[in-house]
Amino acid sequence: MNKLFFLIFILFCTAGNAQETFHYQGNATQFFNLRPGTDKTFHYIQMNKAHIIKNTLFAIDEKTEKLLIPESGYYEISASFQFNPSTSVIKYSRAGVNFGIVQIASGIEQYVAATRKSYDQENQDDFSIIKVHPTIVYLEKDAVVAGAISAGLLSNPLLSCELGCPKKKKECVSFSFTIKLISDGEGFQRYY
Repeated sequence: MNKLFFLIFILFCTAGNAQETFHYQGNATQFFNLRPGTDKTFHYIQMNKAHIIKNTLFAIDEKTEKLLIPESGYYEISASFQFNPSTSVIKYSRAGVNFGIVQIASGIEQYVAATRKSYDQENQDDFSIIKVHPTIVYLEKDAVVAGAISAGLLSNPLLSCELGCPKKKKECVSFSFTIKLISDGEGFQRYY
């Protein structure tokens, strides 16, 4: 009887690890200029194929430029950004920046998993880690997914915002992104 339970346990452990997954961790530095009134403009995170940790989800080769969803279904998405607004123009005002994963489908760009970070004079010159907590979304086959940031409510431009690592900590992760297929069932989801 113990052997039967052990075999069932092994089967469940193997099945749990068989999810189609993509995991990326990069440490590149990127700069962005965010301006008031451009909240519908996405600034996409550049990714390097060498920083892909695990990929059993996407078909990627040397010509791949976009991550295309391989099949319609429910996906769990999470991400993190190490970000510094690195500007002095928010000294006497506030700024909000959106971070997340964007879906591009039928010519429409929209966040499917995102969060917002507010900045003021107290935290304007510090790197902070912004986490997009695991979110389950329905994605259609051939939709493009990508990491992005966008302006939230800004009273002044944020110039030279930095996604990267502090000078004293060069071996950090500036952007990470995980997506896994959890169900290939039929569904529908509308994003706002």
